[in-house]
Amino acid sequence: MLNSSNSGRFKKGQIPWNKGKKGYTNSGSFKKGHSFSEETIKKISNTRKRQGSPWVIGKPRYDIRDEKNHNWKGGVSKNSKRHYNSLEYKDWRRKVFERDKYICQRCKKTGGYITAHHIKSFAHYPELRFEVDNGMTLCEDCHKLTDNYMGRAKGKNKE
Repeated sequence: MLNSSNSGRFKKGQIPWNKGKKGYTNSGSFKKGHSFSEETIKKISNTRKRQGSPWVIGKPRYDIRDEKNHNWKGGVSKNSKRHYNSLEYKDWRRKVFERDKYICQRCKKTGGYITAHHIKSFAHYPELRFEVDNGMTLCEDCHKLTDNYMGRAKGKNKE
């Protein structure tokens, strides 16, 4: 008596699907009569050596760094996040909150998650990043409505 949950599983006496088939070799693949060119075999071999060798795993790939990489955008990076961990930023944020008494300046909501919002964009105005007058306390809902929330002003010109 067969259990319906065993359908599709190997059964006693059944011949395996790959019995007698050749695996990947220099002369062919699982497709009968198909073979790789010598150039393709070398590429596959080099890729497997690079990926599978324990002394290579975790080491930097110098051959695809900088302008050699297909994702290269001319040295532009997203390093602005490092500023958010600086003492200068944390001090600016605290001063903005204290000045506004931890109250959202748009809806006057108290409590909950609040944000120190840059009035003039953090990215476009680096000279104003830590000016307390360039900040205001907002709740998360009001912050989402601003024109430069989460880099929304990326394509806009400086004003």
